[in-house]
Amino acid sequence: MAEHEDLTLNSGEEDRIRAAQAGSREAFAQLYETHVDQVYNYLRRRLAQPADAEDVTAEVFIRVMDALPFYQIKGPPFIAWLLRVAHNTAVNEMKKNTRRREEALVEYRSDANDPAELAIQRTVSDEIAGALNFLTSLQKQVITLRFMSQLSVSETAQQMDRSEGAVKFLQHSALQALRRVLSREETVSYDR
Repeated sequence: MAEHEDLTLNSGEEDRIRAAQAGSREAFAQLYETHVDQVYNYLRRRLAQPADAEDVTAEVFIRVMDALPFYQIKGPPFIAWLLRVAHNTAVNEMKKNTRRREEALVEYRSDANDPAELAIQRTVSDEIAGALNFLTSLQKQVITLRFMSQLSVSETAQQMDRSEGAVKFLQHSALQALRRVLSREETVSYDR
């Protein structure tokens, strides 16, 4: 009976879930911070490398963000639902890794003195700078600190006065947003 009580939602978590379902990023960030360690530990026991567990944990919360509107509060306990998403994501990752190992890898090294390579790098930099305008201010800040200033997650968390978990979540959501913006721009350029 005590185990079942641990799985039930308290009213605060239920309120956060409802707020996150309504689009509150802050509520989702709170749910993330509450559960990220448990999801990571679950995945760490199932995946070979800690880095894989970190990547899959981030992927789990991206999937959860997309699926959260469909979560029924009166359904399975939230943590059970999260761990089911984690399990399915881990299985998919293991299948993907198996396929990758079967493919031959070709290493590409760019020539830093090649004018064509420099032009491509400059174009990519300009596209990324333009795409940053489509991000929220927090997303821009985390991308700037992490990749342009090359700060660690810990240093970025201190600069932003946020937890490391929140920084990881913001970084992941910012990178996803950048990918969407850049893929839209690529589609538009092909249509011209």
